Amino acid sequence: MNVFIIQTVIMLILAFVIFYLIIYNKSLKIERRISKYGIESISKKEVSIFDLLYNHYHKLTGKISKMLKKSSVMVKYSQKYNKYISYDNEKDIAAIDFVSNKLTICLLFILIISFARIIEGVIPSILDILASGLIGFFLLDIYFKFSDYVKKRQVEQELLNAIIIMNNAFRSGRSTIQAIEIVSHELKGPIKQEFKKMHLEISYGLSLDVVFDRFSKRVESEEVSYITSSLSILNKTGGNIIKVFSSIEKMLFNKRKLKQEMKSLTSSASMISKILLFMPFVFVLFITLLNPSYFAPLINTTTGNILLCVMILIYTLYAFVVSKIMKVRF
Repeated sequence: MNVFIIQTVIMLILAFVIFYLIIYNKSLKIERRISKYGIESISKKEVSIFDLLYNHYHKLTGKISKMLKKSSVMVKYSQKYNKYISYDNEKDIAAIDFVSNKLTICLLFILIISFARIIEGVIPSILDILASGLIGFFLLDIYFKFSDYVKKRQVEQELLNAIIIMNNAFRSGRSTIQAIEIVSHELKGPIKQEFKKMHLEISYGLSLDVVFDRFSKRVESEEVSYITSSLSILNKTGGNIIKVFSSIEKMLFNKRKLKQEMKSLTSSASMISKILLFMPFVFVLFITLLNPSYFAPLINTTTGNILLCVMILIYTLYAFVVSKIMKVRF
């Protein structure tokens, strides 16, 4: 009875929202039709429904951030998100805002799964709430891990160009801070933001090897680590920075050339390994389409569950071994 009442309330709310959207859409059509015969105001104060929702969401996360700032544990936890703040947005966003966004997304996921369960006529269990909450809380971390991978690839592709620009700047008599500033203006993408940060850090008085060490920790790339160690040795023992950057440039060029050669040589083997990895899923899909109940014993029986776990374990081990065999380190 209680579930029926909740379902009725939710249906009424949905009906009200749909009715409001229909009326709002009709009013927009009428406004467009009448606007042909009128003069538009110089200052428009209309806000779209998506902007309105975003503004409310931004205010909500701002209030949560103010509450979280009072907790030293949350402030310490949020420090790991500092590296995701870009140079252009450092005045508009703080690390604690990422934690408040995670909590808001967690709450939204819990509301969505609860709403779905109530629509089905079932009261959401504690397991449903915990699972949806954990997925929502760590969804932002998964996105950042993926963006870190993409950023790392983009930085590695543009790193050689950055070293070439810096080396040419040193040969023309420019200082270190001027060379880094030139790179931040000439290149685009994530490496532009990183060199802007490096330029700012050097202007604050940090040494070149410390700045590149911080850059290496943010990007976590072997090539950047090699540059950092070279500059650290240069800073301690002294030497010609032009020769050092020339050797770094030569090393990066040879490494990229070797990577391209290895990629062309192992392309056929890599394609075969990927096909073999996807073949079990294609096989299961075709068998399920032909006979939907064929794999039912694997799910409905205890022996089938054990066999399914063993097959997943063997497949995971196979994928791990293949990835290790196909990976070539330079």
